[in-house]
Amino acid sequence: MSSTAVEQNSFPAVARPVLRDLYRILLLQKNGSELLVSGERPPFTLPCVEIPRWERVAENAIAAVRKRYGISAMCLFTPELSGTTTDGDLPLYQVMETREAKVAAPEGTRWLRLNSFLNQSFADGQDSVATTHMLRQIAEFQNGRTIGPFGRPGWIEELFSWVQHEIGPYELHLSGHFQQLNASPTFALLRLETDGQAVWFKAVGEPNRREFPISVTLSRLFPGFVPTVIATHPAWNGWLTTECPGSTLDGASDACAWQQAGRAMAELQIASVEKTDQLLEAGCKDLQVTSLLLLVDPFLEVMSRLMQQQQRTPPPVLGRDELQMLGRQIKEALSAWAQLNIPDTLGHLDFNPGNILCSTDQCFFLDWAEAYVGPPFLTLQYLREHQVRLRKEDTNLGADVATPYETVWRRIISPEIASSALNLAPSLAVFAYAAGTAAWQNPTMLRNPKIVAYLRALTRRMQVEIQRLHDGRRLCSN
Repeated sequence: MSSTAVEQNSFPAVARPVLRDLYRILLLQKNGSELLVSGERPPFTLPCVEIPRWERVAENAIAAVRKRYGISAMCLFTPELSGTTTDGDLPLYQVMETREAKVAAPEGTRWLRLNSFLNQSFADGQDSVATTHMLRQIAEFQNGRTIGPFGRPGWIEELFSWVQHEIGPYELHLSGHFQQLNASPTFALLRLETDGQAVWFKAVGEPNRREFPISVTLSRLFPGFVPTVIATHPAWNGWLTTECPGSTLDGASDACAWQQAGRAMAELQIASVEKTDQLLEAGCKDLQVTSLLLLVDPFLEVMSRLMQQQQRTPPPVLGRDELQMLGRQIKEALSAWAQLNIPDTLGHLDFNPGNILCSTDQCFFLDWAEAYVGPPFLTLQYLREHQVRLRKEDTNLGADVATPYETVWRRIISPEIASSALNLAPSLAVFAYAAGTAAWQNPTMLRNPKIVAYLRALTRRMQVEIQRLHDGRRLCSN
């Protein structure tokens, strides 16, 4: 789990206020030889745009640059900076490039040849630092000294050439129009328009490299549930897919699409029962009960240390005795799940409405970096968390997504077992999400205060869910 995953794909979903960040844009043209600056003469400043926080940087930066400066551009990467300003915060930067060979400078700006760049060219020393870092990184990309093909100016032309070669047999031709959603030296996500059906290109780097073989395997094993892979680019960990019909579930205005998604996921999971070995071989995380049991003690030992580091209350600090009790209760819940004899299946730790495409008669599931093999009902629980939050904002969502999901599962398990699985899922889903990801085992991530605070919050949520489970059992026994 990367820090970005922690902030953007958290469990449970949390509504955030609409905030905006100011980005300084390092906009290049002529294959990276010229930089757009504001001002007629030194000292210059960099063009700036505001984009919504928590949303895709690339997509929003491209739109903001087009709106404010009238320039069509694409994102390359965020320059690696060090040090801080006097107020302790670094400015935010994004390196971009134009696709046109020559673009007229908007009013109040000019193109600065980078071979004439001097430290005193900028009014803010941080802009000089950012430009220097950008030039160094581009040189490393071009000389092949760093991993990541998408930081080089002009790489998009290489992609276009490859895509056209792959879609030629389908009698499709690129139109030249595209939409870029993600950008970094090792990650890419683009929608490419053709004279027919659009195609999507996605590439991944660490820590999500497993998504490449998983996506290819899922396309082969489960057509109709995931996008169809029509070509792969192993050197880039990239793959090309057809565009699926429909819109994302987070835009659905009634309960029907949610119920359809629950039903389709259950169908996919049941279809995966006999294919779990292939899924594990492809890179899906092993979250079977036997594996989760082995994680309980080491995970809570780390949480004990993190709780001791908490300096403020509230929220409450869980002591060692409380965590030991929590560990015993999680093990009991896992053992109870094992006794249900529900088969392990394909699951999705990041099963949120933005990763689900729904049309009138079909659902497609996207973004499988957090795919796992283990208890199927945990995947349902992640989606229920999002529905509970959205239901507070939209009363039309109506019935619980669990109803159609459970109906499909009752084809192979009894109603009593399905009911028990639904009762166990909330507590096990939190534990599997927290312990099944890499953050608590990564010393670098544990130096990030936001990640540490989030892991503590997940642990407190586990305790709440386990207590609800035990309270419910006591009520049933009385």
